[in-house]
Amino acid sequence: MRLNKILSIISILFLLNLSACSKEEVKYDGEPLKIAVIGDIPELNNKKISFEKISLDELSEDTVQISTNFDAVMITPLMFEEASNDRFVEVYNNSKIPYIFFDSEKRNLPFTKVGYTYETARWESLENGSHTTIYLSDKDANREDVWYFYLNDEKELDVLYKEIFEKVKML
Repeated sequence: MRLNKILSIISILFLLNLSACSKEEVKYDGEPLKIAVIGDIPELNNKKISFEKISLDELSEDTVQISTNFDAVMITPLMFEEASNDRFVEVYNNSKIPYIFFDSEKRNLPFTKVGYTYETARWESLENGSHTTIYLSDKDANREDVWYFYLNDEKELDVLYKEIFEKVKML
């Protein structure tokens, strides 16, 4: 009986430890960032990064408020096809904050160019080996800036996130 109790306690402690470690530890120590997410919210452990889920409709309806309340907008693979609809191209191209296309093999092009969707943009030239793209357009200056981030090993996902957040902080 006593052995069963000890095993139960060990199992509970193991599960608690496992759930506490399930979030990716990201060693970003810059200014706090608030990031709007369209799609899946990343499971990260860093008190300086906060995520808030928003919809594509919210994004297109109130771009000024989104730009005021957030440091960046992250779009994840779950929403790539819908987010690449032509009705959002002007939103991406007229924003005051960067867009993070997280885990987009096709970079920013299906999202920022009219006539393409994530599904229909099939050119091999879009695939430059990058994992994530940050896109920032300054329509007043007639300028687009794009930064690419690479992931060589899934075990280095925390390093990738740190690089992305440091770039967002600089922008």
